[in-house]
Amino acid sequence: MSNKIQIATDGSKYSQMAVDYGISMAKKLGASVIALYVVNLKSLEMYALGHHDDIGGYTGADAALKADGEKALAYVSSKCREAGVGVSTRMVRGYPSEEIIKLASSEGVDMIVVGNLGKTGLEHLLLGSVSEAIVKKAPCPVLVVRGSI
Repeated sequence: MSNKIQIATDGSKYSQMAVDYGISMAKKLGASVIALYVVNLKSLEMYALGHHDDIGGYTGADAALKADGEKALAYVSSKCREAGVGVSTRMVRGYPSEEIIKLASSEGVDMIVVGNLGKTGLEHLLLGSVSEAIVKKAPCPVLVVRGSI
């Protein structure tokens, strides 16, 4: 049985700190990495509420989130290659804490690594802390890498 560490990323600088730390741990433990980016439906819902008459803009917002995800996952893949750590990537649509927990359960990961801060403070106020929700419901240990504002 090989060890697997799931690293959740949103592409923010705080998330990159968690990615770097998680990869360092994976290398030390001989584990592989499963990198996950969640196209956050809450972000799309917030956009739709503010721009209900602009369906084209909604499609653009969705495409922008997917592009952010591709960039964030490319960062993880690149750092894993540099460290000699095996990596697979996943991009899903949904609510971050739910999708992170769902993937950890289905893949039987040994640990989840996340940052404690996301892209914006406003999202934290409106959406709650993703890392807190993960810690409460995860099927395995969770390492929360602290970022500072």
